[in-house]
Amino acid sequence: MSSRPAPLRLAPLRALGQGLSGLRQQPGLQLGFSAAACGVHLLGWALFGAAEGQASGVLAALLHGLGVVLYAGSLVWLIEGLSRAGLAVGSGRRLTPSDLYRWHGRCSRRVACGVINLLAALALAALVSFVAWSLVVFLLPGLSLVPAALGLALCLAVAMSQLFNPCLVLERALSPSQAFRRGVQLLERHWLGQLGLLTLLTAILLLPPLLGLLAEALLEGLGVVVTGVALVTVLPLLANTVTAAYLQLLPEFDVSQSGR
Repeated sequence: MSSRPAPLRLAPLRALGQGLSGLRQQPGLQLGFSAAACGVHLLGWALFGAAEGQASGVLAALLHGLGVVLYAGSLVWLIEGLSRAGLAVGSGRRLTPSDLYRWHGRCSRRVACGVINLLAALALAALVSFVAWSLVVFLLPGLSLVPAALGLALCLAVAMSQLFNPCLVLERALSPSQAFRRGVQLLERHWLGQLGLLTLLTAILLLPPLLGLLAEALLEGLGVVVTGVALVTVLPLLANTVTAAYLQLLPEFDVSQSGR
């Protein structure tokens, strides 16, 4: 009788250590891409804001449209590029510029659809929560906090379930809908580890604004620079940590595929 393998456990702190190690392997390439993508993202914001002061409606609409395209496109570009970087360094493969800067056609479109699916699911969860909260406030005002807490938990669960969506699309070549469903299935077995991972990622993401506030308190005008530099550094670390956590669960994917 063959012994059953021990269940996999997600270790967020170990993933963070592996993410730091991955960032140290090729820091110039990862940080350079992070800076480039953030620059395009900020350019989209700037163009969208510049449209507000235009007298010409056509020019304003053009700037608005270009700003939205750059803003959304750079976000997808950033997610895909950093996910590819994390998967490459996590699996011991040397990272190349084409992994980050090149458009990967159908695969890139799948990553974009995954982001859209996540935003749509969050919007639906928020809408359902708001409707439930409105009904409870109208019928049982004393219990108004219950649907609000449940709605927050639902949105949190949706976000946790899609932490590995880019990895599933890029490494497993799943369609956006398949990756979404696979993420929900993972949440059923690893929700505690994913909750710890999301908490850790949130804490890391709060570092740039906190460092910026500290720098601004020490020297006026320094806060924006410190926040930007810290954000450029933190984003590859976040992606490497997520991909390292995903690679911890990789044997589970191999077993599930071999059992089909």
